[in-house]
Amino acid sequence: MKRAGAKKIDLSVEIFGVTISGNSKMRVLSQVWLQRKKMLHVATVNSEYVMEARANPRFREILRQSEINIADSFGVVWAAHLLFGRRLERITGVELVREILRRASDKGERVFLLGARPGSAQSAASQMMKVYPGARYAWYEGARSVILEKSEEASMTIAKINAFEPDYLLVAYGSPWQDIWIEENRRYLRARVAVGVGGVIDDWAGITKQCPGWLDRWGGKWLWRLVHEPWRWRRVWRVFQFGGLVIAKRMLH
Repeated sequence: MKRAGAKKIDLSVEIFGVTISGNSKMRVLSQVWLQRKKMLHVATVNSEYVMEARANPRFREILRQSEINIADSFGVVWAAHLLFGRRLERITGVELVREILRRASDKGERVFLLGARPGSAQSAASQMMKVYPGARYAWYEGARSVILEKSEEASMTIAKINAFEPDYLLVAYGSPWQDIWIEENRRYLRARVAVGVGGVIDDWAGITKQCPGWLDRWGGKWLWRLVHEPWRWRRVWRVFQFGGLVIAKRMLH
C-alpha cells in the first residue's frame, strides 16, 4: 500500500505495471531540491526494471512506494510514446547524479556513496571532489552481498550514513536490490534524498567505460554494454523482451 502523505509528482504513465511519475527534468529536480521533511526515494527506471518488476512482485511494490520513478532509458521513453502517445523526458541516472553533485557543490551539501565494486566508492568520491569540490563526501562499501545482508551489516551501514546525515544518498547495489534496500531501510535513514544509481559510481571511479553520449542518445547503450561487458547478455536480452512486449501490445490495440 502507498504510504499516507507520499505523492507521485507530475503527470504519470504506467508501463506494464510500473508507473513513471517523473517525466519532466525541471519538475523532478525542483522536487529533489525542495525535499525536506521526509526522505525522497528516486528510482531510475529502464527496460530491465520494468521486466524485473513484471516477474518480481516485491520489486513491483517497491517501485509503487518510491516517490519518483524517472525514465532512465530510451526504451521506456519509446514505449510511452508508442503505447500512450506520451512524450516523456528521459532523465538518466548519470545525468541526475551530475545535477545532484553540481547542486551539492554550489550549496555545500553532503553526498554519501554506498555500494559499487570494492574500492569504487572511494575512487569515485576522489574524482567527484576534483570536479565538484564544494560538496562534502563520505562513502562505504556496505555488505559484501546485499542479497544476503545480515542485520549487523545493515546496522553498520545505516550507522555510517546517519553519522554523516547526507543530503543525498547514492546507492549502487545494482537492480533491483538498491531500491529494495532503500525502501526496506527508509524508516532508519537520516537522508533527504536517496537514489539507486546502478553503475554510476563505477563510472566515476573509472572502472567501467562510459557509453559515448551520441550512442546513448540513439538508444545503443545496450550494444555498448554487450561489447564491453559480455557477461551482461542476460540483462541485455531483457531489453529485447521488453521491446517485443511493447510491439505486441501496440499491435493488439
